[in-house]
Amino acid sequence: MKRIFFCFLLVSFFTSCKNDTQFNKPLEIKAKENLFRQYDKVRLLSYNHHRYANESDYEIVISNEDVKIKDIEFVDDVILSEQYKRKISNAITKEAKDCLMADCYNPRHLLVFYQKDKLVGYYEFCAECGGSRQSEGIKVPSICTEQGDALIEIFKELKLKNNGEETEDYQYF
Repeated sequence: MKRIFFCFLLVSFFTSCKNDTQFNKPLEIKAKENLFRQYDKVRLLSYNHHRYANESDYEIVISNEDVKIKDIEFVDDVILSEQYKRKISNAITKEAKDCLMADCYNPRHLLVFYQKDKLVGYYEFCAECGGSRQSEGIKVPSICTEQGDALIEIFKELKLKNNGEETEDYQYF
């Protein structure tokens, strides 16, 4: 009886101590799959400052096929080419070694998705700290700081005014 109990404890210990990193990883997506292929148009917007994401007065509002956020001006509004849709998709789905995210969520970028000129959803994210939110029906994985770093490099290629890095003109606080 002691041997059976000992074996049970041993098996329980090894199964509970297994390093399950899947918990911290974003939604599993096949590598190099273009997350945005089903959308006719994808717009990338960047904000003049971070959004107060935890205050209901500053929620994203979709109105007349456009996006509005209280006290936010869009300093960049880019319709992504197929090349940049693919690059951004690859950056988001890039495997993260540690999947680090800051405790804050101060987003400054938004992807807006259209099908047949109708706005069907959005994906908001913070490239510098990681983390994201999306509208219902949009299936894009959350990002970590590693994917955010890759996105910042793409934003620099696109010459965005707000490329995701904190600058004198675009500070988080």
